[in-house]
Amino acid sequence: MSTVRINVTELGRTDLALLVTDGKRDAWIPFSQIDEVVEELTGLFGLVMVKAIVVQDWVAAEKGLQALNQDVDTLDLFGGGL
Repeated sequence: MSTVRINVTELGRTDLALLVTDGKRDAWIPFSQIDEVVEELTGLFGLVMVKAIVVQDWVAAEKGLQALNQDVDTLDLFGGGL
């Protein structure tokens, strides 16, 4: 099985799952199905913001989340990253 990185914005979380949006669809993803959470410090107080998740491709398909084939560094450079 292959994994995909999905650029997301965190909308909420519980002890068991993360609520994210890829800009088109919101989805609850169980932490047990997330291989990696990419976090970034942001804002005045250095709050942690989830920027991307890495999941199995079947999880992304089941939840309807879109993995974009974009260069994250270039998006950040031009202000297009999430």
